[in-house]
Amino acid sequence: MKNISPVIWVVVWAIFIFIASTVGVGLNLPSTWADLISWDKLAHGFVYAVFCFLLVLSFPKGQKLKSVVVLAVIISIVYGATMEFLQYTFFPNRYFEIFDIFANTVGSVLGAIIAVRRNRDS
Repeated sequence: MKNISPVIWVVVWAIFIFIASTVGVGLNLPSTWADLISWDKLAHGFVYAVFCFLLVLSFPKGQKLKSVVVLAVIISIVYGATMEFLQYTFFPNRYFEIFDIFANTVGSVLGAIIAVRRNRDS
């Protein structure tokens, strides 16, 4: 597994996100602020934390870390928002949820923080 390019892992994870976002597991429309802390939102956060972590690792060594992290977070957030839009627009029984985008964003930032700490410790 160590010999597999980090870019391949990013692509595999992005495909996983696409499939999970378009197939869905049922309806989960948040009705209150308490729904921000649910298994669904934790799953969103986790999935995008991994995605952003992998994105940071996929950039070539020698790049300025701050630029890499900012770009990875932006890519991850845009991908998450795009998935919300696509699932609402093209897939029946799927919905656009602003709280999912929030969870994706929080996860993306956490993934970037973990990648930076990992990079610092290496």
